[in-house]
Amino acid sequence: MNLQLENKTALVTGSTAGIGLAIARSLAQEGANVTITGRSAAKLEAAAADLARTGKPVQTVLADVATAEGAALLINTLPAV
Repeated sequence: MNLQLENKTALVTGSTAGIGLAIARSLAQEGANVTITGRSAAKLEAAAADLARTGKPVQTVLADVATAEGAALLINTLPAV
């Protein structure tokens, strides 16, 4: 299916496993520029490696976006999103 997401920006939080990772993978396969977040560096790295198999670059943000500090880090990293 072509959702016409080529070069669109997608941010997926809670994306190191389960449905979040599946959503990030689908968006990347559709051509979106995907950024994923996670609280664990090891899980974030593993998820990024999984998504790299789609052929699209994946940006990562190590942060707990449920906290003020994590949300601020994410906002500073991706101000346009």
